[in-house]
Amino acid sequence: MEVTILGAVTIIASIYAFFKNEKLLLYIMVFLSTFTAANILHITVTTTPVQTFEFTGALWLLRVFIDFIKTKPKINKEFFKGVIDKFKENKLATAFVIFMVTIILGEIYIAVSGISVNYTDINGESAVLEFSRTNITRVVITIFIFINMIVLSFKIKTREEIKTLLKVFSISTMFAIVWGLLQFITYYFGVPYPAFLFNNNMYAAQCYDQIDNNVKRITSIALEPSTFAINLICFIPFVLGTFLTLKEKIKEKRYIITFIILVMATACAILTTSSTTYVGIVAIYGMYGIYILFGFIKNGELSYRLRNFLKMAVVTIVSIGIAACLCIVSLKIGYKLQTIEYIPVKQQVEEDDDKETETKYVSAFENMIITLKQMTIDKLGSGSGQERINGESIGMQMFKYSPIFGLGFGSYRTFSLFTNVLLNAGILGILALFYILYVVIKPLIKYRKKEEAISVMFLISIIGVTIAFFVGVPDLELTYYWMLLIFGYKYATIKD
Repeated sequence: MEVTILGAVTIIASIYAFFKNEKLLLYIMVFLSTFTAANILHITVTTTPVQTFEFTGALWLLRVFIDFIKTKPKINKEFFKGVIDKFKENKLATAFVIFMVTIILGEIYIAVSGISVNYTDINGESAVLEFSRTNITRVVITIFIFINMIVLSFKIKTREEIKTLLKVFSISTMFAIVWGLLQFITYYFGVPYPAFLFNNNMYAAQCYDQIDNNVKRITSIALEPSTFAINLICFIPFVLGTFLTLKEKIKEKRYIITFIILVMATACAILTTSSTTYVGIVAIYGMYGIYILFGFIKNGELSYRLRNFLKMAVVTIVSIGIAACLCIVSLKIGYKLQTIEYIPVKQQVEEDDDKETETKYVSAFENMIITLKQMTIDKLGSGSGQERINGESIGMQMFKYSPIFGLGFGSYRTFSLFTNVLLNAGILGILALFYILYVVIKPLIKYRKKEEAISVMFLISIIGVTIAFFVGVPDLELTYYWMLLIFGYKYATIKD
């Protein structure tokens, strides 16, 4: 068994919090939820990694269970009736249970039916889809996560708790943003990236070394740019919403800090050069723009249409400008220090009726433009785009073998959450997922009449990040997404 540096710190802090304060343990769990590329430890005998959330989440569940036992509950008919009543009241917890059931049904179906499908994977190699140990591993991890989320949905009692937990998540994300920008800049100075700190899960595909056209792709403490995008898209709507509601003068400290954080987050998102990020960013700013035009409450917190449009325009222009300048300057530094090499382009030129070959080099500005085109308008024609299309196509071809219950998580991984749930949990699973979203979004829309700004922040964050998931991230294990759903639902449904 090998323990990482982050693992040692996490274990010590979590054990201390376990005995000292259950809320502190919860804060650690929320803070570490963004560290998706990190291991706490891995068991070399079974090649099993233990991630940050899994360890701290397990301790938190144990602490909650011990506290519950200390109350000496009487396990009788009235007890079970009380549990049922609580689930009826907490519709999100019920929705999570329904989703868990659909996942389990998919696993049972593929195990019992004995389905075996021969197919050619995205690498052109022959493969077989059938029930395996991976199915068991995936369902255990997924159920563990949702049990955590169900318990969390019952533990939160006040809106102040939600605001505190959002602050913890925000601090974690701001650390990720700073770390990501340092990752980008230091690459061009030839500073080796310390992957052993936060990108140390050797059993996952770590993509912190990805570079396109000499443009470094930011992954920060996530596995790849697209998963880091999910973190940023969860976070940005809250900063943007806060910025739009500020009435302080431009010179005020709070105004300046909020503006800087928003610009840093947006610029960092642009520098991920991830198509998932760009879709999410356009969705976030687009939804805020539409709301400012048509959805605001008269004399409400977001009713100042012209001022808010100007604010959004300034943030957009400044963020794009800073991202572009940072990219071009960093590339030029890299060329100057020879940490990167110019990309040659051979062109034919005509001189005195003779054709000769002349070698030209791509400039820093051209590097940036080519990369942006590859990740936006040329995405579907790129190697990454073709790989995604091929992967989705292969998955959907297997959908016919079990359209109702799915083929079980761990059987085949597509490239988006929608198709991944549809294929692996079937029609029942995707309906259960949409029901979760419905349960969260409906009360937030209703609560908007009481607290417009925070309700809109939650709505745009949840919808925006769900769109990003449906575009390019298939994983259920990004726990801060499910936490965000809980925070939004509880904020709108807690009784005053």
